[in-house]
Amino acid sequence: MSLRDQLNSYIQQLERRLRLGAMFRGGAILTSVALTTTVVLVLITNAFAFSRWSITSARVALLFALVLAITFGIALPLIALNRRRAARQAENMYPQFKERLVTFAERDSDKREPFLDLLALDTLDVARAAEPKSLVPDRKLATFLGVGAVSLCVLVWLILAGPGYLGHGAALLWAATPHGGSAPFYDIQVVPGDISVRRNSDLMVTAQLIGLQSQNVRLFARYQSASKWDQVPMHPQAGGSGFQFVFGGLPESVEYYVEAGPLDSKHFKCTRDVPLPFVDAFAKCHGTARRRFARGGRHGSRPGSGNRQADAGRHPRVG
Repeated sequence: MSLRDQLNSYIQQLERRLRLGAMFRGGAILTSVALTTTVVLVLITNAFAFSRWSITSARVALLFALVLAITFGIALPLIALNRRRAARQAENMYPQFKERLVTFAERDSDKREPFLDLLALDTLDVARAAEPKSLVPDRKLATFLGVGAVSLCVLVWLILAGPGYLGHGAALLWAATPHGGSAPFYDIQVVPGDISVRRNSDLMVTAQLIGLQSQNVRLFARYQSASKWDQVPMHPQAGGSGFQFVFGGLPESVEYYVEAGPLDSKHFKCTRDVPLPFVDAFAKCHGTARRRFARGGRHGSRPGSGNRQADAGRHPRVG
C-alpha cells in the first residue's frame, strides 16, 4: 500500500469514527428532546383538562420538536461531515499535524504530484500517534448510548405505565391507549344523552364533572331550525354535586353539549317523536295515554272482546 493510500485510509477511519459519534449523539439528543417535550406538554395540557384542542396542539408541538431534533441533531451533522471536516477536527486535537492533514485532504490524491508523497510521509508519522478513536473516545460513545437508552426507557414507561395525569397525558399525546382503558382522566358525563321525546315535552339535562372542578358550567344548544348555538348556564343540583338545566316544552329536535372550563362533552341529539295521528287524536279526546289504547284497555274494547258493557252498548237487546 502506497503512502497516499495509507493516509487516505487514515482519513476514512477518522470520518467513520466521527460519523459514529454524530449518530450516537443525535440519538441521545432525539430521545432526550422527546422525553423533555412530552413532560412539558403534558403539564401544559393537564392545565386544560386534556381537552381535544389542547391535545391536538400539543401533538403538533411535539412533532415540531422531534423534527428539529432530527434535523439539527442528526441530519445536518452527518451531511456536513466530509474528508476535510474530519481532517480539520483531527488537526484541532493534534496541532502536530501543522495543517498537513488538511492540505492532503483538500488535494486530489489521484494526481501525480511528488509533493503529495512527501506530504503523506510526514503526515503519517504524526497519524501513528493520533488514533481515530481519540477523536470520539469509547467513553463518550457509551455516555451517548446510556443517555439515549435511559431517555427512551423512561419515555416508554411513562406512556405505558406512568402514574397519574403524567402517564395519562403521555399516552394521549403519543396516541396510545390510556392506562385506565377507555375511561378519560377528565370528563363530563351528560344525562340523558341521545334521546327521543314528544313534542312540547320538558327535558332535564344533568352534567357530572369527573376529575374537574369548575363552577362555570354551560349548556350549548342548537335547534333544528336554527344555525347558531345558544348557551345558558347550568345550575348546581340541590343536594348533589352535578349541574342541571331543563328544556321547557321542546318544540323541535335539538343538538346540545355541555362545557365546563376548558373541557366540553360529546354532542348529543334530542329528537322529537313523530306521533301517530289517530292515537294522538284519540288520546286528546278521551284523556288517556297511548299505551293503554295500544294494550286494549277499557276504551279500546272491541266487539266480542269480553267487555260486556261495551258489547251491550253496541248490540242492544231486541224485544
